[in-house]
Amino acid sequence: MSGQPGVHTYRREVELTAAARLGLDILFLAAAFFLARGALLEELYPFGPAAIITAGVRRPRLLWPVIFSSMAGIWYGSPAPAYNYLVLFLLLGLIFSLYSSLRRGSILTQGTLAPVTLILVRGLSLTLWQPSFYGWVQVIFEALLAWGLSLAFLQATVTTRQEERLLGGGFFLVGIILGLQEWRFFNISLDGIISRYIILLVSLAGGPGAGAAAGAAVGFLPSLSRLVNPALAGLLAFAGLIAGSLKSLGKGGVIGGFLLAHLLLANYFLGQESVTEALQQGGLAALGLVVTPSFLVKNLQRFFAAPVSLPATQGNNKQQEALRQALKSMARSLKFTGFKESPEDTVRQVARATCRGCPAGKVCWELEGVQMVTLLQELLQKGSRGSLAKADIPEWLASRCGRYRELLAALTSEAGKMQAHPGENSLNNWLTTLFETLATIMDYGEVKTEAGESAGKELPRWQFTIGTAATPRYQADVSGDTFLVASLEPGKQLLVLGDGMGAGREAAEISATAIELVRDLLVAGFTPEKALQTVNMLLMLRTSRESFTTCDMTLLDCHTGMAEFYKLGACPTFIQRDGLVKTLNSRSLPAGILEDLQVEPVQEELQEGDLLVMVSDGALEAHRDINEREKWLAKALQRVGDARPQEIADRLLKQARALMDGKPRDDMTVMVARVEKAGV
Repeated sequence: MSGQPGVHTYRREVELTAAARLGLDILFLAAAFFLARGALLEELYPFGPAAIITAGVRRPRLLWPVIFSSMAGIWYGSPAPAYNYLVLFLLLGLIFSLYSSLRRGSILTQGTLAPVTLILVRGLSLTLWQPSFYGWVQVIFEALLAWGLSLAFLQATVTTRQEERLLGGGFFLVGIILGLQEWRFFNISLDGIISRYIILLVSLAGGPGAGAAAGAAVGFLPSLSRLVNPALAGLLAFAGLIAGSLKSLGKGGVIGGFLLAHLLLANYFLGQESVTEALQQGGLAALGLVVTPSFLVKNLQRFFAAPVSLPATQGNNKQQEALRQALKSMARSLKFTGFKESPEDTVRQVARATCRGCPAGKVCWELEGVQMVTLLQELLQKGSRGSLAKADIPEWLASRCGRYRELLAALTSEAGKMQAHPGENSLNNWLTTLFETLATIMDYGEVKTEAGESAGKELPRWQFTIGTAATPRYQADVSGDTFLVASLEPGKQLLVLGDGMGAGREAAEISATAIELVRDLLVAGFTPEKALQTVNMLLMLRTSRESFTTCDMTLLDCHTGMAEFYKLGACPTFIQRDGLVKTLNSRSLPAGILEDLQVEPVQEELQEGDLLVMVSDGALEAHRDINEREKWLAKALQRVGDARPQEIADRLLKQARALMDGKPRDDMTVMVARVEKAGV
């Protein structure tokens, strides 16, 4: 059994409801209808094939609905006979239906279907009915446009580069706008309403840059199909820029910014006659944005969101180095809270008095100044605990310093002036140790990672099968005992059992917090001793009320079979080997009682078949006779034979409950691990 005590982490996934999916499908079908109608130079219809290819690759379940929607669009949109395009769309549908492997091909291969099929169908029709040089130029140009649009649409759906997303999305919007031409709603141009709605929607989802790009696209590119006022592109781009700049205010801010910019510029660029219609279009577009569902906006926001990228290695290294230095500085500052002046000023005063005129001073203080200050601060702190000797100076300094005696004497004298603050010493020492540990982890993180990788490549010799059983005290719903089984890299197994003060939910919260933190600190790189000391101090600082927990921790090495036992007020651990039972005890107090926590690990080399048992005090003290509390469990272990760990844990818990007549006075937990050869 493995897991986390008390808390089960989860990640909430954002999933669309069935209604939302249906709505998006309907929008895509409507888009396909207008894309098929979208014309360039009033003769070229490249958007329809691109839309069908995109549906065939990315949305195969919508392939034939998209084909039928596109066929309806081209039939009602093309002034010329649409038979060629109807045959073209049907051919694309048959190709994707018969050759489903195309969906797994490269984007280049998928996109090439558009020009190949278009030249095949339209070229054959042209050859049979109206052969002409201009006709072939037109077909080839349309095929190239369809190829480019297909690649843009397909790439936009999978790329992590925002530029490609915006390019593909922009072409998609242009095709829709072109397909809306000549459609009117109460004598108001429908493409004008939709184009302004698109600007508002894109501005709300993507901000000022996306809004300006959408404005420029819908304002300028339709001129490829018909004559429009060239100033319209600038007007809509500026309106999109202003609207996107106010996206933090929500829909109201985007609508207000767009209408304000539109009102200011429409009269100047479009003339008084066009202002009324432009404002009508903007008002209807604003109304459409108000009723737009939030899920559509969120999907567009994810589309426009910039991909997460890792910072450059060089910059990352600089940040790590700065953090290391900050942690070391905080550790040094906490060591010297008793000085009237800062430790750095103190050691510089000592250096000025001692090193003046020294021939090695240039090397020490100009070339190695930072290193010297750090060393002297460490010597100053060490001098507060006794006199300094030559052995305290590292070899690199002792070999060239001719005044080391004067230097050590001055540092010892200054250290003697330190004023002690007993109430703060324990907390300061813990914080100092914590900061130094974090800095050390960062210093040697890469080395540890490489060592872990190389160790991970070695196959473990041992594996540990775990069984657990627990029950709360009589008439209680929640057990104050918590346990955890976790794998640590490389090749280590962690077993932790905690028993919080009291019983019930409060005890469970205390013990769960403690053992989860132990695991997290070990994973982060803390040594077991530092991890337990950190948990101890945090429990003391957590609340003014008394709050403590026992902590029984075992680290199992899968490569060597070595087990390390760390006990803070915990019950003995039992090791059964060949019918004999060994007991491991510790006299440490629980975590959260004393500031100066002493952690004394016990090591034991395990062998194949060994059985390791950890219990809480409720299970161990089930026997009423205080002299028999360990003996009854040892005798029970001698009779377990080759049973599986889970069976043993259940059996021991059942016996403990029986000793209490089925009414345990305290929470009971049993953890059992058996050592086996890996791969067995």
